[in-house]
Amino acid sequence: MKKRILAVLLVLWVAFIFSMSSQNSTTSKNTSGGTVRVILSIVPQFENQPEEVQDEVVDNLQYIARKSAHFLGYMMLGILVMSLLLQYDNLQQKALKSFIICVLYAISDEIHQLFVPGRAGQVKDVMIDSSGAILGIFIVLIIYIMRREPWKTDNK
Repeated sequence: MKKRILAVLLVLWVAFIFSMSSQNSTTSKNTSGGTVRVILSIVPQFENQPEEVQDEVVDNLQYIARKSAHFLGYMMLGILVMSLLLQYDNLQQKALKSFIICVLYAISDEIHQLFVPGRAGQVKDVMIDSSGAILGIFIVLIIYIMRREPWKTDNK
């Protein structure tokens, strides 16, 4: 049952990444800009600034938001892939296989973006995606090890 749930979550997450990558440049920019605006709405006095100032701040933060989305999206992918592979007893080198799966998906995602109007596939994004995947895999490994082998304490 756990395998099926993780597999469904993984498929849904991959579909989400694919749908975000399928957005043309205008839609993608509006999505990330809208996200930045929502986050900035909690900053005191941001909404009191002139529209031009707000737009400039949003434009300046969009790059960070987009790259952070890459990192976090693939961190989640790493968590899901590693969690799923840990459900199989017969797989060796699960962390390495999880990483390879995530990197191959990142590469395919960037190739896919070459065919989306106004988008471009970038090696830099594959590196960011891969870094996020590594963190996600390590998070799962740390939790797995901690749950499997509780820390022993000396009661001297």
